[in-house]
Amino acid sequence: MIRRLVDIVLASIGLVVSLPVLVVAAGAIYAANPGPVIYRAARVGRTGRVFTMFKLRTMYLHRGESGSVVTAAADGRVFPLGRLLRRSKIDEVPQMVNIIMGDMSIVGPRPRDPKIVACYTALHRETLEVLPGLTSPGTLFYVTHGESALRSRDPEMEYRARILPQKLALDIDYVRNRSVWIDLLIVVRTVGAIFNLDSVGLSQRHVDRVGELVQPAKNTDGETDPRQRAPTGGQSQEWNNGGQEDLRDR
Repeated sequence: MIRRLVDIVLASIGLVVSLPVLVVAAGAIYAANPGPVIYRAARVGRTGRVFTMFKLRTMYLHRGESGSVVTAAADGRVFPLGRLLRRSKIDEVPQMVNIIMGDMSIVGPRPRDPKIVACYTALHRETLEVLPGLTSPGTLFYVTHGESALRSRDPEMEYRARILPQKLALDIDYVRNRSVWIDLLIVVRTVGAIFNLDSVGLSQRHVDRVGELVQPAKNTDGETDPRQRAPTGGQSQEWNNGGQEDLRDR
């Protein structure tokens, strides 16, 4: 109850304070690529319930088809202003509404596309026992150590094989041990990461510490994909962005 009250208060304050920035950003998005400025994405929340997550649109409209639900580095679907909004995390601010509505929390495993969650093992699904959040340990590790490295021609496969197992291991450990003090530390680290302070991010040693929780995701047939190796020590739509997994996850 206290956590929920804190979420509502902080999200409400954040939404009010950031309103002028949101208005300017919305106008700039429309000028850069006319169309809806809010992107609504299907995401999986607590207990597997699918909800609509809000973001500022950062991708071109109607630019063709893409089967990938992940965004690789230098993805051509993202327009220049969108890259700035992503780097600054301003595009995430509308998720304050999700927090107020009870779909999300300030801190918690990032909500993912249903297609990605379909690849979860039973262990991975422990991350669905709590509300998803704006930031988490897995998010911090990826922002400082993995985001720019995703350049494969098949980013979705690379993400499931190399990155997702590490992020989920960190988030499983968080779910098992979370506390108010851990949440506060994650928030502080996240603010530092936004300002490119690498020293506040998570390193490989944090992944090594939870190494027993690093487990390969399943393939689309529901079996553990033999091509995936656990790292040792890892309605308006944008251009097919209705299924776009945000790898900043931030």
